[in-house]
Amino acid sequence: MQTGPELHALFAVILLQCLPNEPVNLWNRHKHQICDDLHHYLLQGGIAQPSEDQIYDYGLFLLESIST
Repeated sequence: MQTGPELHALFAVILLQCLPNEPVNLWNRHKHQICDDLHHYLLQGGIAQPSEDQIYDYGLFLLESIST
């Protein structure tokens, strides 16, 4: 079962519809779980050793693309 895209979509819905008071803190608390599947996608995209920052940046990029 692939849950990564569903988790990204759920987090986007929470941000857009629930308007949490501290979205950055929410992101910082849960970014590891939200982005845990993205290392694989970056490897496939040609990044041999993606850093944590690259993984989290990609996660934010995906969230932004969901919300637009």
